[in-house]
Amino acid sequence: MAVSKLLLNCPYCDWPFEVKPPDSLHSAYSFEKPLRGSFYGEVIEQNLVCKNPKCKKPITLYWYAPMNYFNRI
Repeated sequence: MAVSKLLLNCPYCDWPFEVKPPDSLHSAYSFEKPLRGSFYGEVIEQNLVCKNPKCKKPITLYWYAPMNYFNRI
């Protein structure tokens, strides 16, 4: 199954950028590391740099496989 690209915005300047999830299992992302116990397996860290010439700040995305609410009951 092919993984679709996502259009996100820089958390600092709101400049749009495109990313591709590492695989179909790691479907959720966050700009902050997810809390332990809220995901399955490992968190994959993706380091990027904003393409806005006025920003150029480093951006870290955390990709993870979220736990479903009902699986925790």
